[in-house]
Formats: sequence, C-alpha cells, structure tokens
Amino acid sequence: MKDTLKKMLPDDVFHAIRDVKKNFQKKFYKGDAVYCVCCQSSFKAFAPFGVIKLPNRLCLECDSLERDRLLWMYLEKRTNLYKEPVRLLHVAPERLFFKKFSSLETIDYHPVDMYPSHYPEGTKFLDLLNNDVPSNSYDAIICNHVFQYIEEDKKAMKAVYEMLQPGGWAILQVPIDWKREVTYEDYTITDPKERERVYGLSEHVRWYGRDYPARLESIGFKVRADDFIESFTQAEIARYGFWKGQRIFYCVKD
Repeated sequence: MKDTLKKMLPDDVFHAIRDVKKNFQKKFYKGDAVYCVCCQSSFKAFAPFGVIKLPNRLCLECDSLERDRLLWMYLEKRTNLYKEPVRLLHVAPERLFFKKFSSLETIDYHPVDMYPSHYPEGTKFLDLLNNDVPSNSYDAIICNHVFQYIEEDKKAMKAVYEMLQPGGWAILQVPIDWKREVTYEDYTITDPKERERVYGLSEHVRWYGRDYPARLESIGFKVRADDFIESFTQAEIARYGFWKGQRIFYCVKD
C-alpha cells in the first residue's frame, strides 16, 4: 500500500505526510540502543516497516532501512565512490543517497527514473528498456530494487552493462528468497492481490532466487556477492540494525 501511495503522489507530498507521522512516532522511540550510520541518530529501536510490519527496520530521522545502512557503509569502505572523481548514474534514487551524492563535488551525479516526479527534484527521466544513452558513459551505476518490477529484467540488466565504462562497477540489489534455488516468475499472474500474495508486493513480477548472480553473469558482469556484513561484530550488527544474510552485489564490466 505504501509503495502504491508513493507512486500516486509527488515525492514532496508523500514525504511531508510521512514526516507528520514520524514526528508523532519519535517520542516513543527515544533512546540509544540503535544507531543510524546514515544520519547519526540514535533510538531505542528502529521502527517497524513493510507490508508485513517487521520490527527494527526504519530510521525515523532519515527513512533508512537496514539495506540502506549496510550499503552506506559499503560505499565508504569498499568502493572508490568517495576517493576519486566518479560519473555516477543512480536509478530510482533513494532520498538519503540523493542528498549525499548531489552534495559532493567529486561525484558527477545523474539521478534518473521512469517516474521522476516520485523522486527528489532534479531526477531526470530514463527508461532502462528504451534509452539512447551512449555506451560506456558512466564509471559507476547504482540500481537498487528495480529489476523485480520489470518483466524484461535481463534487457534492463544489459542496458546497465552497456552504459558502464569498461572497468566500471554497478551495485544491483534485489529482494532475494534464499530458500529458492531458481528465480520464480509467472507472467500469467496479473491480479494485484495474487501478485502481492505470491511476490510480496502487487507491483513485483518475480521472486529472485539463489541464481540471481548467474542471471547477472549471463549479461557479462563479473559478480561479487559480497558478504560484507560478516566484517561486523554481532554487537555492531544489532546496533546498526543490519540483517544477517544480506549481501551486496558488486558487479564489474570487463
């Protein structure tokens, strides 16, 4: 429902409504048991989030989720994004990353989406399946939680590959059901309620399985499924609100 509402409303209106709700919630979450690495805020816990309200997920200050906080630290510790000039394409830009990337002079930042009005002002239109971006245009591409919405996902992956410079890298996160060996997709399922039951959200068209890296490799990427979370102690994982089992898909174009 929340994803559907976000698509119906301009980004600023959607987040203004959420900010009002968050201001009421914050007083119930005062404390310092957890710490958001994205905005340096502390709470007694992160707030529940999701279609099924799972606990300890949402930062009430910057809206980061566990996947955002992990990626925030990954970009700092295991990429060149903040160490040298980078021409970056950011598909479906998360607000907290948009704010940081657009503030740095060393990043030539290009935020894009098919529905730019649903994202921060400055986001431009781009359709991964039908674009005229020249090959080898970007040093890095971040495209998170996009492919599960696209029936022709391999075509979208190929577009990302083509837009990267040789030697460039992409981070391409998707929701994965680690119990599944093979990605499940059935395009005959069109009823929104049935899609939500099967895929978790009515807008999704598949559940990726453990074959996701192979799917990317078939396009040409060299894929490192980085178990970055293992570099943290159990106490740090709890404090930052990470989820065990999360991996970062770091994909390089030869």
